[in-house]
Amino acid sequence: MGKKIKIILSICLLLAVLVGCAGSKKIQGTWWIQDINNKTGQLKLSKNKLTINVDNIDKSYAFKQNAVGIKNGVTYYGITLDHQSFSIIFPEKNKNKAIFMQVDSTDNYLKGKMIFAMNKTKKPSYRNYVVRYLNQ
Repeated sequence: MGKKIKIILSICLLLAVLVGCAGSKKIQGTWWIQDINNKTGQLKLSKNKLTINVDNIDKSYAFKQNAVGIKNGVTYYGITLDHQSFSIIFPEKNKNKAIFMQVDSTDNYLKGKMIFAMNKTKKPSYRNYVVRYLNQ
């Protein structure tokens, strides 16, 4: 392989690693959320910051996106937050609905504990998401 090609590939790899740390545009934005206790609020995702507002209390966290994939037709984005692994799962083609999950292992971003039901356009029902998407 020529020296120029190696340099170009190295630059592309470096850019891919740097871009891979920021949250994808597909997950960015403001989401309505509901937790297991039926508390509703909003979750805002930017490139590297996650802010949760429940009961008019904001909590902000830095995060890094470390995975993206499709398994059995389900799109997921893996993130690291406070040294813990989570995923944002799009259980159907409608990208206005998502699940925020604490994963059991980074070997499977679709398995773990659901933290929030997420919806871009209206308040979601945690219970309905569990029944519809997780069969629990």
